[in-house]
Amino acid sequence: MSTAAARLAFSRSCRALSGVFPDMEAVMAWFAAKDRRDRFEVRRASLAALDQWGFLPGPLRLGHRSGKFFTIEGIRVETDFGPIPSWDQPIINQPEVGILGLLAREIDGVLHFLMQAKMEPGNVNVLQLSPTVQATRSNYSRVHGGHAPRYLEYFTEPGLAEVLLDQLQPEQGARFLRKRNRNMVVLVSHDVPVHEDFAWMTLGQVKDLLTRDNIVNMDARTVVSLIPLADPDEPSDAARLEGLSPFRRDVYLSFCRSDRERHTMDAVMGWLTMGKAAASMRVSPLPLDGLRGWSVTEDAIRHETGLYFSVIGVDVTAHTREATRWSQPLLHHEGLGLVGFLCQSQWGVLHFLVRGSLEPGNRDGMEIGPTVACSEVAARSGRVCAPQFLEYFFDSALGAVRYDAVQSEEGGRFHHFQNRYMIVEISPGTVVDAPGHYLWLTLGQLWRMARHGHVNIEARNLLACLGAVERTP
Repeated sequence: MSTAAARLAFSRSCRALSGVFPDMEAVMAWFAAKDRRDRFEVRRASLAALDQWGFLPGPLRLGHRSGKFFTIEGIRVETDFGPIPSWDQPIINQPEVGILGLLAREIDGVLHFLMQAKMEPGNVNVLQLSPTVQATRSNYSRVHGGHAPRYLEYFTEPGLAEVLLDQLQPEQGARFLRKRNRNMVVLVSHDVPVHEDFAWMTLGQVKDLLTRDNIVNMDARTVVSLIPLADPDEPSDAARLEGLSPFRRDVYLSFCRSDRERHTMDAVMGWLTMGKAAASMRVSPLPLDGLRGWSVTEDAIRHETGLYFSVIGVDVTAHTREATRWSQPLLHHEGLGLVGFLCQSQWGVLHFLVRGSLEPGNRDGMEIGPTVACSEVAARSGRVCAPQFLEYFFDSALGAVRYDAVQSEEGGRFHHFQNRYMIVEISPGTVVDAPGHYLWLTLGQLWRMARHGHVNIEARNLLACLGAVERTP
């Protein structure tokens, strides 16, 4: 399939709310049936009691006896970027490159994606919709002693499927140390046996599920974010605007009106390069018991203020996973965070206010992030460490809310970590006093930068949520 044909197929699929499932009610009924069957049993456990896990010396860290999967390590951060010049924290070190992959197939002329109903121990609601394959190298090399992930061969064996998308993308730089995953979409032209935990869905159906709380998981969202809603290198097609709401029409045009971008792509790349060069961040390894402000016990690792996150242990029993029993640590989060984009029509095209984001786990310095990303909104609001522009997401007089849903972060590493994802549109002509590490970009520009790994996962998650078809009341 040519690039142009693939983008047209993606666009058609994005507008389709019917397919193998005739409507969204059928999709939700299937998902609810999966949710009632064979649920996980997840029990809190002390870190010292975790099977195959323990504190390792030199420097002190928490790891698996096999040396695989991941470790929880300590770091000290020193930076001249942001209001806090130095802090200590635990961080996940998982140097393996995993696979997040969607298997695609045209069914009755519409591109469908094989989605998986998957339980994760850290999910607040246990079951969420994941990509076809969601696996670390330790998982698919079967370090856990279980079965290989289903459909893995389509992503690892050349010739079994046509690759439509294959990109390395960064994970959360505030929680992972230089972690990347391979994001893939591959196409088959033949029938594929469908396991009972999987189902074919159109992109429009997946986008619809993204308007609902805690259904589509983070790993599916990051792959979906890289699927273009239009061709940013081609003029807009008037026929594709028919029947769209004003905001969804603006979203489509923001993808493909490169003649009305406020900044050229060269200027955008120059802005990011300057940010990488100007802002410094030094990350030094520390033993877990040497972290300032953190207590390490056999039970958990916690910050003395009770803020931020803690490292806890869980024992898991499952019946529908590659391994059926295991223990592991998870990063536990209290409360609700906020991830948000401000957008505004400029030069006749919708632009999004992005922020240069420098996190200790970033591989290459500054990345492009959303306007606001804060995991401790209640604790930071009204303080010097509060994110700029936070008020726009809580004061309805300042803008119109175009997207608002609660989404969970990756349940295989994070325990009950939820963010409220929002997109707020401010009126044209409203002056926003944005510092130099902010910039207004169109969706087409954001997508181009994301293709090359410059856009962080929080911003990509928001991109995935755009383009949903309006449901009939």
